[in-house]
Amino acid sequence: MKSAILPQFDRNNGWLEILPPLAPANVARGNLKADVAIIGAGFTGLAAARRLADLWPDKRIILLEADRVGNTSAGRSSGFAIDQAHNIRAKNFADSLEAEHNQITLNRAGQSYLRDIVQERKIDCDWDESGKVHAAATQMGAQKLHAYAKHMDLLKLPYSWLNSKEMKTLTGSSFYQLGLHTPGTVVMQPAKLVLGLAASLPKNVTLYEQSAVQSINFNSPHEMELAEAHITTQKIVLANNGFAGQFGFYQNNLIPLITWGSLTRPVNQEEQEMLGGTGTWNIIPADPFGTSARRISGNRILIRNIYSYSSKLNAKESDRLWAKARHEKSLRNRFPKLKDLTFDYTWGGPLSLSKNGEPVFGDLAPNVYGAFCLNGVGIARGTSLGKLLAEHMAGKMSPLLDIINGAGRPNKLPPRPFLDWGVKLNFANRRRTAGLEL
Repeated sequence: MKSAILPQFDRNNGWLEILPPLAPANVARGNLKADVAIIGAGFTGLAAARRLADLWPDKRIILLEADRVGNTSAGRSSGFAIDQAHNIRAKNFADSLEAEHNQITLNRAGQSYLRDIVQERKIDCDWDESGKVHAAATQMGAQKLHAYAKHMDLLKLPYSWLNSKEMKTLTGSSFYQLGLHTPGTVVMQPAKLVLGLAASLPKNVTLYEQSAVQSINFNSPHEMELAEAHITTQKIVLANNGFAGQFGFYQNNLIPLITWGSLTRPVNQEEQEMLGGTGTWNIIPADPFGTSARRISGNRILIRNIYSYSSKLNAKESDRLWAKARHEKSLRNRFPKLKDLTFDYTWGGPLSLSKNGEPVFGDLAPNVYGAFCLNGVGIARGTSLGKLLAEHMAGKMSPLLDIINGAGRPNKLPPRPFLDWGVKLNFANRRRTAGLEL
C-alpha cells in the first residue's frame, strides 16, 4: 500500500519556533529490523511506544515521525488536555451521559499518565492544572454556557461562574460578559511536552524523525519503504491520525481538517500595564466554533479558531493567510487597546473527525493495530488510547479497555464531492452563527 500523500509541515509553528533550535534529526537509513514499528510520534504514538517498551522490555521498538517531533499536530495544538470536551459537531456541548462519563474516564486516564511522566522525568512544559474558562461575549454565548452548566450538573462535575467584572480582572478585556470555570483541564506548552516525552523514551525505543513511510507491504513480516530506509517489522501501529487512511484503513470514514492558531509577539511592558489582567489564563469559547485564547508565559497571546476542510490533509499557504486575517480580527475584538500587537506566527495543524464522533482503535489487520481519529481531543484521549493500545497488544485487560472496545467506530461518509460541499457549507454556516464568539 503506497501513500499518495505524505505529511508536510512548514516552520510557522509558534510553539516550536520560540524554543531553542532542535538538534539534528536521527533519520532512518539502511536496512532496519524491529519487533514493532509505530507510525506517528504525536501523543498517541509516544504513549504507545512508552507503554509497549514497559510491557515488552526485550523487544525492539521503532517510532517513526515524518517531520520533527514538536512540529506536527501534537506540537501545533492549543495545549489543552481536556477531561470533559465540547463536541464541535454538535450545536451545543451536550451528549449522552453514559458516553460522556466514559469519555471523561478515558481523558482523565490520559491526563494521569502524562502527569506521572512529567513529574517523574521532570519535563519542563509549563504544566498548569488551573483549569479552563468557557467564555461568552454575547447573549447567545451566555445561553450556551447556561445550557452547558445544566449538562455539568447532570454529570455531577464542579464549575464556578465569573461575571463580566471578574472576566476583565482575569483577562484585562471587557469583551467577555460571562465565564464558566471548570477545574478538570490541564494546560501546557504542547511542543515542549512532546519534545520532553520523546527525549525520555525507554532505551528499547528508537525514534527516527524526518522519516516518512512511503509504502507498506502488509505481509508476515511487514515491510516498510522510506526515502532512505527499508524496515522489516513483525507488528505495525498506526498512530498517524488522518494520514492512516493513506494506508487503506477507514479511507471513507475520516473527515480531514486543519485547525489554525496564531501567537503574538511578546506584549511589552507598556502594553502589559495598559492591558492589566493576570499573567496567564486559558479560555475556551462558549460556542464550539468560537475562539480559544490563552495568555502564556513570556507574555504572548494565543488565538485559535477556524476549522478548514482539507481533502489533501496538508495545510495550504492561502488558507494560512486567510486564517491569520481572521485571527487578527479576533485579537482586535478582544483587545482593542493593543492596536499595535501583531502575530509572530500563524500555523495550521491537521486532525480528523468522524461523523459519529467515534475513534479508531484496535486490530486493523493481522499484526496491524491503530489508534486514530481523536475528534479534536488529541492530548488527553490520544495519550489514553495510545497507552491502551499497547496494553491491548500485550493482552493486558482493564476496565478502560472495556470502555474503548465497547465504543463505536467511525461510520461511512458521503462520497466526494458531496462530502466536500457538505463540510464546507456546514463550517461556513457554523462560523456565521458563532458571530462575535469567533
